[in-house]
Amino acid sequence: MLVVALAACAIRLSPLQERAWDAFYECKPKAPTAVLEQIQEDGAISYSAREGDVGIMQRCLEEKFGYRFH
Repeated sequence: MLVVALAACAIRLSPLQERAWDAFYECKPKAPTAVLEQIQEDGAISYSAREGDVGIMQRCLEEKFGYRFH
């Protein structure tokens, strides 16, 4: 019964959030210090990383997945 209760509480991501999740974790091997902090409903992400990995993650997300950063 506990397993059923836990499955019912699982967080469901929207398609845009799933895309963001997949994109982040596909780029993460290139920027190993990156930590995903938040995925908004529209697929926007927030992450933190050590200085060098911030740029690596940003470039990967831009080039492979079309993300734009301000």
